[in-house]
Amino acid sequence: MIPGPLFSWQMLLLMFVLPAVGGMVALGLLLHALQYRLRRRGSWAAFFSWKVRIACVFVAVTGIWVGFLGYKTLQFEREFHIQRWQRLSREQFVLPRDFQYGELLVPKGTLVNRRDAFDNGEAQRPLGLRGLDALVFPQPLQVAGVWAEALEASPGRLRLSRDQRISPLYHYDGEQGDWVVDPSRPYLDCHAGETVWFDAPLFDYDIQAEFLTGEPDGAQARFKPSQWRFTHCENDWGPIEVKPAFAEPMPKGAQREVFVPQAASR
Repeated sequence: MIPGPLFSWQMLLLMFVLPAVGGMVALGLLLHALQYRLRRRGSWAAFFSWKVRIACVFVAVTGIWVGFLGYKTLQFEREFHIQRWQRLSREQFVLPRDFQYGELLVPKGTLVNRRDAFDNGEAQRPLGLRGLDALVFPQPLQVAGVWAEALEASPGRLRLSRDQRISPLYHYDGEQGDWVVDPSRPYLDCHAGETVWFDAPLFDYDIQAEFLTGEPDGAQARFKPSQWRFTHCENDWGPIEVKPAFAEPMPKGAQREVFVPQAASR
């Protein structure tokens, strides 16, 4: 299906042509009044012929229409700014309370970066962790058996908070087409500040059922650290980048985020 034009000729007429014609008519009336005043010093009653009266009515109606367009434009800009603020405030924020996300209880005070394609900045939209990008914990947290201070969802990495020995380790087996335990490396000694990489297995789910509603959130999220498979540690790839909490002042009319109830977190 070929999309139609963004503006029909009727819309172009009302939004651009009519105001322009009204402005030109108003300017013509002003020049005509100045000319009348300079050439004749009689009563203004003679000035308002039937043609001038029709032109004045047209200018007045056009002025009301232009004022309405200006009001709707300001209203649209205000609503757009509010929606933008509400969307960004739910993409970069600090958790005000503990939140269960899949198997992980994310503690209060965690810095969250997320991007939910289904969040368009609606007022009072329930806030969760769907579309998670990264987390920075307020204190070291044990995730999938290792102590970490930050997490990146894609690619899967954890920034280690202390020196520790990690096992088992996995490597990709081309014959099996999957990650399997690496018998040549029973464990790996990693250091604080390094990142340990993991593979998160894919889960079968109903794509069509989630097309309009998005993936599950809260306790039902497909976030299962117990199934992660660690592969290696390194510090050459680059740090886990996390944006600071969104700090733009809340515009008038915006509403603070609310959390989805844990029992209905889908």
